[in-house]
Amino acid sequence: MKREDLQRCFELLREEYPRWDVPAKRFEGAYRRTPYTILISTLLSFQTRDETTLEAGKRLFVLADTPEKMLELSREQIAETIYPVGFWRRKAASVLEVSRYLLDHHDGKVPDTLEALTAIRGIGPKTAKIVLEHAYGQEVLAVDTHVHRILNLLGAVNTASPQESDRELERLLPPGERRGLNRLLVSFGQAVCRPLAPRCEECPIVRFCLHGKK
Repeated sequence: MKREDLQRCFELLREEYPRWDVPAKRFEGAYRRTPYTILISTLLSFQTRDETTLEAGKRLFVLADTPEKMLELSREQIAETIYPVGFWRRKAASVLEVSRYLLDHHDGKVPDTLEALTAIRGIGPKTAKIVLEHAYGQEVLAVDTHVHRILNLLGAVNTASPQESDRELERLLPPGERRGLNRLLVSFGQAVCRPLAPRCEECPIVRFCLHGKK
């Protein structure tokens, strides 16, 4: 895909974004969004539907929305509160472990660098970049399955995994062009370019898509 075509795709998607009904919009204001709640909700989201993650976060952050408050809860309390997110028992333990690490190493604050975030056990580059983008507004692009899938459909990359796409996009997109793309492409993947039953007839960029051209 030509660079100018990819930029045009992003422009068209930004124009259409206000029309999409996606979970993140429906849950705006459900709980206080801070670097800590963004980090914890991202940990909860692994292999879990967005609606389920957002409901779990809403329940959990009523009880505790700081590392100090979270450590006052037991693992069983957290597990019961976040159920039915995937692997809820394991994630309850991870929430406590991450909260303890933040208090022990960062005075309870979520660090704002990729290196410091990925030094925390259980936090990989994707989670770290989501926090950096959504909590700190940094010029990064977190590559999840939606971003990986959509950019391959557009022919912007030809990769076999989100990790490969992440490396390719680091080369392809300068920092100034990455900000906000995770939210944009994830919302597009939820509302229109869905993995099952995609709404190609509603897609504003179908003419650029390898699947749409077929």
